Amino acid sequence: MFDAAVYYKTDKGREEVNSRAYHLTARMRAALILIDGKTSGRELRVMLGPLGEVEQIIQQLIDDGFIESDFDLPSASVIAQTFGSLNVSR
Repeated sequence: MFDAAVYYKTDKGREEVNSRAYHLTARMRAALILIDGKTSGRELRVMLGPLGEVEQIIQQLIDDGFIESDFDLPSASVIAQTFGSLNVSR
């Protein structure tokens, strides 16, 4: 979780808020509802503090495709697929 990042719901996240289609736990759902695409990671950390394990909650929501960020780095597997086959010689 990056303090400067802004986190926002994906289509899947909005679907969960509207229909409870994915049956998130109460803590995960509460966090998802508070993510509005305007609030920075720093502010979310404070807002979600009472839920506990804020970093893990945010990361799980990202991993499960409910939220994204304007600042998230690609996963290690994406980096490996993109750059793994490059042959760099000096």
